[in-house]
Amino acid sequence: MSNSIQGLGKFLIGGGVVAVAALVSIAVFDYPPATDDAAGTIVPAKRFRADGGGTTIIGDSAATQSGIVTDRASTDAANAAMADGIAKAQMADGLSRAQMADGVAKAQMAEGLSRAQMAEGVSQARVADGVAKAQMADGVAKAQMADGVAKAQVAEGVAKSQAADASARAQ
Repeated sequence: MSNSIQGLGKFLIGGGVVAVAALVSIAVFDYPPATDDAAGTIVPAKRFRADGGGTTIIGDSAATQSGIVTDRASTDAANAAMADGIAKAQMADGLSRAQMADGVAKAQMAEGLSRAQMAEGVSQARVADGVAKAQMADGVAKAQMADGVAKAQVAEGVAKSQAADASARAQ
């Protein structure tokens, strides 16, 4: 029973270490990249070109400097998509941080469990040591008692021998 609990404790500690290492590597390597860092691979590069010789209409809000006419709906849709992407990135970052905190908490719980098991083992060893010392003391006491009985028997035998000797002399 004790071995299976110790094995479980080692398994939990190992799993916690692996989870913490994975979360730390995600935080260090910044995966997936933030939207600010993604320009050039995901977002098309901005290209600036000179005007085509007066093709821009001054005062026309629909015209851009490059002469391309854009509508307000597509700009608003692009801005909404960008805001949605930023919100999703922030949510993923929050989830990653929550998972890291959860992993740290599990590792601390496993460490506490391991310490409790170690303390229980020390306590059991002390109890066993106390029992062994009590048994040894009991054995010593019994040996001393047997030695006392033997000495008393020797003394009684000597006394009987002396009494018999005295009786023989008296006759």
